[in-house]
Parts: sequence; structure tokens; C-alpha cells
Amino acid sequence: MAQLQTEVDVVIIGGGQAALATAYFLKRKKIPFVILDDQSQAGGAWLHAWDSLRLFSPNTWSSLSGWMMPTIEQTYPTRNEVIEYLSAYEQRYQFPIIRPVHVDHIEKKDGYLDVYAGDQYWRAKSVVSATGTWSQPFIPDYEGIEQFQGIQIHSADYKNAELFKNKKVMIVGGGNSGAQILAEVSQVAETIWVTKTPP
Repeated sequence: MAQLQTEVDVVIIGGGQAALATAYFLKRKKIPFVILDDQSQAGGAWLHAWDSLRLFSPNTWSSLSGWMMPTIEQTYPTRNEVIEYLSAYEQRYQFPIIRPVHVDHIEKKDGYLDVYAGDQYWRAKSVVSATGTWSQPFIPDYEGIEQFQGIQIHSADYKNAELFKNKKVMIVGGGNSGAQILAEVSQVAETIWVTKTPP
């Protein structure tokens, strides 16, 4: 039988930027909450991003509420600089974060939401899902996929260009991830970039 951990007004599932921004305003309004994060440390999806990833906007425009991202030498913060900022932000505001906790499911009972993780659960009036998209990347099914003998990965699984050195590589997608990966992979491989609309 699952054991109740605590009752709060809000349970936030996830520990990235969206979770921290939500936590900032809940704390400011003195609304009791807890953050359940399935990562072992601060950083959210940035922990799993490719090595050379940079923030897509300058640090002055990318700060979370209440505390500016520190000034850095270059315009766009690196993956590690973002992780350091998110970790420092958590510490600065002393958010109630429990990790690593993987939420299994949520059940509605007597007007409350019970948030389950294995043999424990948290009871809340509201739940904020701030889990992002990196943990469930979408790779569309296409005709002939079973005959393709090359490597196919999602940007969520990309780490660096080494795997593609001296190969022919197609980058699909016109967003920031596609553009940054193309810029890196094109240095070591023959590339083609496929987008739905002109980049």
C-alpha cells in the first residue's frame, strides 16, 4: 500500500525552467508546493542536451523571474552555464525539491489529486506538469523505415558530431536544434538540411 508523503496545494512534476518559474511565483504567494523531479540533480532537460548546445537567446533575455542570469563572456550561454544557473536558482530560493522521483500516475480522489511514485504519493489540490518533451522524443513513422540501414536519432539523443564523421547526414527540422546540429555536423560530414519551410 502506498504511503502518503505530504499534502500540499500544488505538486509540480519536473525540475526544469518551467517548474522553477512556477515554483518562484507559488513561493512568492506563499502557496504550499513540492517539486518532484526525476533527475538526480538540477538542470532539467539541459542535463541530456548535446555537448555544444547554447541557449537560443542572450542571457539577459533568458533569466528566470526574480534573478538575472549571470553575465558571461559570450552572448549565448553554454549548456553547462545554463545548468549552473538553474542549480544556483534552486539553491537561492530553497525550493522544496525531491529527487530523483519518477511519477507513475495521478489519481483523483475526494476532490484531491494523488500523485504516485512507486509506493509513495503526494496529495494536492492542483498538479502542474512541467516535464517538457525531451523524455519522449517524436520520430515520425515513414514508408521504408524498416529498410533504412543507417543511423537515425532524435536531437534528444544527439551528443556531438563524432558519430557522423565522414558520413552523409540528413538533418530534418528547421528549428533551433536542427540549425545548431547542422552547423556542427556539417564541419565533419557531408550534410543536407530538410525543412518544411525555408529556414
